[in-house]
This record gives sequence, structure tokens and C-alpha cells, in this order.
Amino acid sequence: MTRSTNPSVPDPAHLLRVAAAAAVLSLAACSGDSEDQAEAPPPPPPVQAVEVESVADVMKRLGTDRRVRMDESERPNTGNPETDQRALEATLTFFDGMVRGSADRVQPMLGDEDRKTLALMRQDGQWEAATAAIDRVTVGCAAGQEPETVMALGIYMNGDRFEAQLWTARLDGETVRFEAVPQPPGIIDQLKGNKAEPRVQQWMKILKEQVERSKQPDEKVEIPQQDRSLEGEGGDDAGSEDSPSSPGGQPSTPRGPGKRKPGGTPVNPPSSPGGPGSPSAPGG
Repeated sequence: MTRSTNPSVPDPAHLLRVAAAAAVLSLAACSGDSEDQAEAPPPPPPVQAVEVESVADVMKRLGTDRRVRMDESERPNTGNPETDQRALEATLTFFDGMVRGSADRVQPMLGDEDRKTLALMRQDGQWEAATAAIDRVTVGCAAGQEPETVMALGIYMNGDRFEAQLWTARLDGETVRFEAVPQPPGIIDQLKGNKAEPRVQQWMKILKEQVERSKQPDEKVEIPQQDRSLEGEGGDDAGSEDSPSSPGGQPSTPRGPGKRKPGGTPVNPPSSPGGPGSPSAPGG
């Protein structure tokens, strides 16, 4: 191949080299763009786990009396670590005040009605007697029946006896208020299991059933009328059309239980305790 000696005519070999270099640069540029587009975004920073203080550490920090016991699995668990921490500290403080018999510590944490009850117990000496008998209390928490509430169940051992007490802890900002839940008779013998959650559910179910029963009208007992008159004996109502006749044909006056006046209704015996407003009714 004859190389051109005319300076104004481009060298074919030089042109080929320039074209090849341009092609390589073009491919490199395209390859770089593709790699940039395919590159995955950097992973998000790892989530820092919230450090949860154990129940034992909280009790140690608060100086909780050793007679108050709570298992780690029985702590408040609303899903909000900050809320759970406040509820835990308040619950331990509340029951600590009880076993120590410190009414001044417990009173500010009670609802209005329970404050009145505490004041009456202090006046007649019931508070001191009741708290002095506590050997230990096992506390467990469960989900509340309403938003922003936690249920706190205390199982007390007094000598060889066990007693149960259920409270609703209401979280209002930085304040936690405890309200006593009505206690059905003999509830300690009706609670099954050893965890707070199922026990609280059983308690509320029993209470609901008791409330429903209290709404039922008192049963009216109608005793059949009895005729105890002697044959031939008459009374003030002799000859009355409403008076029953004796076997001898003479009208008589009814006597005894279920006595009915002419045109009246049976006299019912007094209703038994347990109805609305009686001492054994829920909330009474």
C-alpha cells in the first residue's frame, strides 16, 4: 500500500487508529453508565435496639421491698417501651407502699373513690392491720381493658391464706392512677393458672356474669293458698263471693304463708341478698 506524501491528504492508517480509539472510549463510557445504574443503594444503618431495664434492676434501683415479687415475663407490655417503663416503675412503687403499710405513698397514686376508702380504713385501723399481715405479694401485669391502661394483679400471701386484688393502672401523661376492680366473692378459688393474663381474663368474665345476674328481676315465689278453717267456722267475710268455701260449704278466710286478700296479690317473702345495691353486689 502506497503511503500518501501529500500533507493535505489524511493518512488512512491514522484515521483507522483514531476511529478505533473512539470506539473503545465509547464502549467504556457506556459500560460505566450501566454499572452506575445497576449499583444498589447503600443499606440503611442498623436499627439500634432499645435497651430495656430488667425487672430485677428496676426493683434494685427503686429499693423495692423483697416481699414484692414480679417475674420478668409478667411486666407491662403495651408495645411502647417508654410507656411500659413508667407502668412498671409505678406498679412496683404502688405495691411496695402496700407491703410497707405506707399510706402516704399509696394515697397519691389512687383514684378518687379509692382515696376515700383508704381514708376510712386508716380511721378505723383496718389499713394497719391489713398491711401488717402481708407476707409477700406476687404481681403480674396484663393488657388493660381500655386504651392507655394496664391491669395489675396482686396475689397476697397472709400466713397460710391467699388473697387476690386487681387494679386498673391508668396512664395519663406522667401520672399513673390505680383504681380497684370490683372483687367477686371467693375469686381467689376461681382463678386458674399462674400467669396474670389468663387470670385477669377470668376475673373480668366472672365479674361480668355476676353483674348480668344482678340485673335479673328477683324471682317471685307464689305459695298456693291454704284453707285451715274448721268445718262450719265463719268469719267477717262470710258470704263474700271472693272467699273460698270450706268443705262444709261455709266461706272461710285464708291464713298462713301466701295469704291473699280478696282481689290482692300473694305476699312474697323478702328477697335474698345479692341483688342490686346489696353488699355483695359488684361495686357495692
